[in-house]
Amino acid sequence: MSTDNLRKWRDKNLNSISPSFCAAKWYNVSLHLGHGFKNSCHLPLPHPIDAEKLKDRPQELHNTDFSKRQRKMMLEGTRPAECSYCWKIEDIGRDNIGDRVYKSKIYKEEDIAKIKELGADVDIIPKTIEASFDRTCNFACSYCNAGYSTTWGKDIDKFGPYQKFKSVSAGAYQNNGSWADANGKYNDQNPYVEAFLKWWPDLIEGGLEEIRITGGEPCASPNFWSFLEKMKGYPSDKLRLAVNSNLGGNFKRIQRLIDASYELPIKEFDLYTSNEAYGPHADYIRDGLIYDEWRSHMVAFLEGVNKDIFRSLTVMMTINSLCLFSIDEFLDDMIVLKRKYGPNRPNVDFNILRWPAFMSPLALPTDVKRFLHKKLSNWFETRKQDEDFYQLFSEGEIAQIERLIDYIEVVKTGHVTTEGEDEIQFHDFKSFYEQYDKRRGKDFCKTFPELAVWYQGIDVDQTISDVPMKSGEITHFEDGVYNSNNTQ
Repeated sequence: MSTDNLRKWRDKNLNSISPSFCAAKWYNVSLHLGHGFKNSCHLPLPHPIDAEKLKDRPQELHNTDFSKRQRKMMLEGTRPAECSYCWKIEDIGRDNIGDRVYKSKIYKEEDIAKIKELGADVDIIPKTIEASFDRTCNFACSYCNAGYSTTWGKDIDKFGPYQKFKSVSAGAYQNNGSWADANGKYNDQNPYVEAFLKWWPDLIEGGLEEIRITGGEPCASPNFWSFLEKMKGYPSDKLRLAVNSNLGGNFKRIQRLIDASYELPIKEFDLYTSNEAYGPHADYIRDGLIYDEWRSHMVAFLEGVNKDIFRSLTVMMTINSLCLFSIDEFLDDMIVLKRKYGPNRPNVDFNILRWPAFMSPLALPTDVKRFLHKKLSNWFETRKQDEDFYQLFSEGEIAQIERLIDYIEVVKTGHVTTEGEDEIQFHDFKSFYEQYDKRRGKDFCKTFPELAVWYQGIDVDQTISDVPMKSGEITHFEDGVYNSNNTQ
């Protein structure tokens, strides 16, 4: 569907109900079962689920009082503040497509139309669920934190909290994530997992269409494999299982997932993995990842999975400032795979990072952003000339590329709670990566030489007013080309 057609679809199915309407508030839920939080999609911040109410009402996992208030606001045409990402995209001024369109469009038009009749207070059986059972993970990606990765937790336990920050973004890097373990509060039983398993038969009977398991790293979690055994007892010719895996580490886990695809009584199976940069850049950003290993595991999965139920593989791209230096090379590599295995093997999905604010693609000097914008724009204009470009990339993928190009150029602040001037974000950028390098055995300036002069000029011990990082200082980024000979 073209961008124009997406706009027409939005106006017909969403804006006709209200200009702030999104069907995901009703039909989608992300469940953080490890510690009992939920959100309607991955963009709003999670909010807590009342464990006491779950004893008699497992549907409370999705139908909290908070969620019902947000639904009411949408039906009335009020923009919920927690959905600021979509509003920021739509307010760019070029009639851009917000994520509420993509997240609603997966549902049937007649089901979306029913929402107006259902209202805000009724308990809903979701059609799509994303669930994580715990934070077990073998990676410790730079923009993740201990609340979602046990490996991150070990980093904090070993080296202590990250220090020297000027913004509240540091909060995620100053605890070991033990707060995310419900078992710490409930002894050996997790009421959220128990409620979810109790709710499962009703979900299948009520028409659940997709269950997507994330983490942590699901393949490293015993809870994930136990859930797959549970699934075998409830066959469904409507259900799609989607699994988020970083595809890293021990290949035996990947093989076990391949084998499971031949045993589950479901309609379809999707795999989601994550990456957004190429080679050493990817290895730096996603600590634990080895690019060549990740790619070979992805190929092994594509070639070994049960083709009778396998539908697609999607690479979830978390668009941060550092990935922009090789995102074009990464996309070229994905084109190689698309040409060999098919346009949706892999798909690419662009998710723009907003938090922590100092890792946002917007948290770079103006000259650098101009350079990166031009670099990606040049890649896009060149690739559009390829004979098979429009066969390899869906209209949705193309719209997301165009949106990212606009985002880098137009949007000034990534998150509604982003605080302070650029200098504050620059300070925290340097402070974080200095400590990250020491803890993880990495070298920022060697990996990103384009930023070395700017990076080395930041003194995290100076007061903010002393940090010399005003726009226009960097002069060696011109016309989308980095001229290393101009560095000093």
